[in-house]
Amino acid sequence: GPLSQEGLRPLGHSGFWTPMVLGLAALVGAWRLQREPHAPVFAVLKLQRLSDLLLVWGAAWWAVALIGEVLRFVPGALQGSFLLGIAAVSVAIWTLLAQRLRWASLGMLCTLLMPAAGAVLLVSAHDYYHPAAQFGWLAWLAVFGVHFISLRRLATVAGARVLSVAHVLGCWMLIGVLALELRYGLLLLSSEYNAWRWLGWAILPSLYLVLAAAPRAWPWPVSAYPREYRVLAALPLAVLMLGWFWLANSFSDGTATPLPYVPLLSPLDLSLLFALLGVYLWSRSVAPQRGARAELVAQAVAGISLFAFFTALVMRTAHHWGGVPFHLDALLASMLVQAGLSIVWTLIALGLMIGGHLRHRREVWLIGAALIAVVVAKLFFVELSNRGGLARIVSFIGVGGLLLVVGYFAPLPPKRAEPVSETEGASS
Repeated sequence: GPLSQEGLRPLGHSGFWTPMVLGLAALVGAWRLQREPHAPVFAVLKLQRLSDLLLVWGAAWWAVALIGEVLRFVPGALQGSFLLGIAAVSVAIWTLLAQRLRWASLGMLCTLLMPAAGAVLLVSAHDYYHPAAQFGWLAWLAVFGVHFISLRRLATVAGARVLSVAHVLGCWMLIGVLALELRYGLLLLSSEYNAWRWLGWAILPSLYLVLAAAPRAWPWPVSAYPREYRVLAALPLAVLMLGWFWLANSFSDGTATPLPYVPLLSPLDLSLLFALLGVYLWSRSVAPQRGARAELVAQAVAGISLFAFFTALVMRTAHHWGGVPFHLDALLASMLVQAGLSIVWTLIALGLMIGGHLRHRREVWLIGAALIAVVVAKLFFVELSNRGGLARIVSFIGVGGLLLVVGYFAPLPPKRAEPVSETEGASS
């Protein structure tokens, strides 16, 4: 039954030794069963499955005994660090035994360190979670140190698929813990819900995507498991960063007190561009393995995201420099925003059309021309129907001047010449 901590000493009562002895007995039984020769007369008993069942049963009692001691005698603020510590020590002991005894099932059990650490993280996390607090830095160092050392030592003991999953989970956990620590540091810079709170989630995952896309050879474990770290671990991060990009770009006004807002140089804008760069570089590095369609999709996603970024950039600039409230209705009703959008969209179209002309890519040029058509329609149906004063005049003059530049520097490129077959050449 439940035991009170009054009158009890740590590790000196039946509440600890009863489950611990049960766990040790089950572990010894699992070891004996897996090392016995499987004679034909015992084949029907499937001793290996029974050994694995006893192994899980023993590990569960082991965990119950140690977790119970932490919950009884450790103060609440330190419980998370102690739980991480006993998980690391337990896996370290099991790794040595699995390697010495060549016990594959125990080696597979050691790969559960990251799920166990993730469960502790979920229980301990809160809005201002600080992973390094209360000796957490030491506990997390022990967890990740034991994790990677055990995977290195168990490479010839545990199964390849299990090790692959463990490497991916460990990569996610390491990035997640470091991101939480960075987020806590950035939260100290802000007392309000502003851009600093968005940045902590994106910097490290984006940096990882950039590094994963680099062609250089990285040391172990990336060199031994390139697919796990460059593709399997990076794919969910790329999806998350793309989602983060759209959320932060849509809902954050870019306030980064005490820094003033400077377009393209504010912390939010730089982080958005860095996140998009990481996603694009990583997708481009894996696109050749997936075919031309995957590369085209990556370019389209990057182009649409950049268009959304510059559109929101105009609105954030109008909010900070023009005093326009950062609400969609107020932003769309502002002629300052409408004039800025017309000029910025025309600049984007100018870049597309000049780039398409120089690279002889008609499809890129036509996308820029379509954007120009949208801007012209917007001038007649939005700017012309409102009394915008100076903003409307600047919009018309700016767009008109840019259209002259487009007509002079970026005419429609010719179609690519199709290869002529030898038969057609001889007949001609």
